[in-house]
Amino acid sequence: MIPLASHVGSLLDLDPGVTAPAALPDRLYAVLKHRILTCAIPPGGRLVEKEICAEMGVSRTPLRESINRLALEGLVVLTPYRGYAVAPVTVRSFQELCEVRRMLEPHAARVAALRATPEQVQALRDEAALHYTPGDRQTYEAYLRANSLFHRTLVRCSGNSLFEGMVTSALDRHQRPLYLGLDVGIDAGAAAAEHVGLVDAIAARDADGAARLMAEHVSHAENRIVSALRAAGYR
Repeated sequence: MIPLASHVGSLLDLDPGVTAPAALPDRLYAVLKHRILTCAIPPGGRLVEKEICAEMGVSRTPLRESINRLALEGLVVLTPYRGYAVAPVTVRSFQELCEVRRMLEPHAARVAALRATPEQVQALRDEAALHYTPGDRQTYEAYLRANSLFHRTLVRCSGNSLFEGMVTSALDRHQRPLYLGLDVGIDAGAAAAEHVGLVDAIAARDADGAARLMAEHVSHAENRIVSALRAAGYR
C-alpha cells in the first residue's frame, strides 16, 4: 500500500492536517514528488516501474499517469532504453532557475509591501527563521519546508492565485539544489537574516526596498548553493 505518511505532493503543502489525495494517481504523484524533492530518490535515480508497483501495490496505468505529470514539471525524464529517471541537477539549470526567480519574486515583495495585512506581516515574521544541522538529514526537510513557507506566504500577499502558482512552481524546483547544498553546508543564519530584513521592509511599506532586498536575497542564495553544489561535484 502507498505510505500515507508521505502524503505531501510538494514541500509547499504545509497546512496542518492535510489529507492525502483521494484519487490513486494523485496519491502516487504526491508520494513520488515528495521523494524526489527531498532527494530520497536522488538526481539521476531510475524509477523502475515494476519495483514501484510492487512496493505500492498498484498497476502501471496510474503509476505512468503520475510519472507523466512529474515529467511535465521537469522532475522526471525519459531516457532511451533505460526508462524513466529523476531529472539531473546541474549548476547551469539552477542558475537559470534563479534567473526566473529574480523576475518573479522581487515583484512579489513589492506587492507584499503594498498589500500585506498586519496579520500577514506577523506570519512572515514568525516564519522567517531557518535552522538545520549539517549532516543530520532529518533536519533538512524542516529547513526546506520553512524556507518555502516563508516565500509562499510572501507571494500570497499579492492576492493573485495565478502569480502564486508560478512562484510555487519555481520554489518546487528550488528544493533539490537547496537540499544538496544543505548536505555540503550553507549559512542558514545569513538566509534567515535576509528574511527578517525583507519583513522589516514590508512592514514599513517600503516597496522599492522590499523588491531590492528580494533580488539580493535570491542572488545570495544562488551564490551559496552554487558554491555548495560545485563543492559536491556538480557541474
